[in-house]
Amino acid sequence: MQEPDVEIEGWRRQWLSQETVPADLRTKVESGTRSMRRNVASEIVVSVVMGGGSLGWAIVSRHAEVVVLAIAVWLFIAIAWTVSTLLSRGAWQPATATTTAFLEISILRCERGLQSISIQAVLYVIALAFDLVWLYDYRAEVDLWTFLTRPAVIAIAWVGTPILAALAWWYRHRLRRELRNLLTLRSELGDS
Repeated sequence: MQEPDVEIEGWRRQWLSQETVPADLRTKVESGTRSMRRNVASEIVVSVVMGGGSLGWAIVSRHAEVVVLAIAVWLFIAIAWTVSTLLSRGAWQPATATTTAFLEISILRCERGLQSISIQAVLYVIALAFDLVWLYDYRAEVDLWTFLTRPAVIAIAWVGTPILAALAWWYRHRLRRELRNLLTLRSELGDS
């Protein structure tokens, strides 16, 4: 059984009663836009810190394996920026100041959010695998079990990964419920 979304039900009633964009729908879209701006700012910070840090380390150390790490970091940054740019295309603001446009941008953002979760999961697994292999090689480990049971590996791979997976599952569930409600609202409003 689908639980009703009080906020979306309110939008539906407002939409049926008037032509202006419901205030809470406008507020939600504007809040989403601010969140997108904060995400871009955090992407810039991560790019500068991780990209600049790895490049600086590669220049200072002059070790081949550190250069390989810097190249991989920049490759991951380039992939992340490409994906981020593609997923945010057309999702910054509604095309017009109508309820329909605000509803459509909300639907688009939910769909893009779901796509983003899947892409982030794939990138996380690839980056984690690369990092573990790189660390194993860089530290010249000889025993795989000893390496896999080091505190940092346990914290990141064995504890951090399930926590991140649970958060991603929760957020995906929340987005899917919101998308279902928005699509239902659009369908109902299209019929009236």
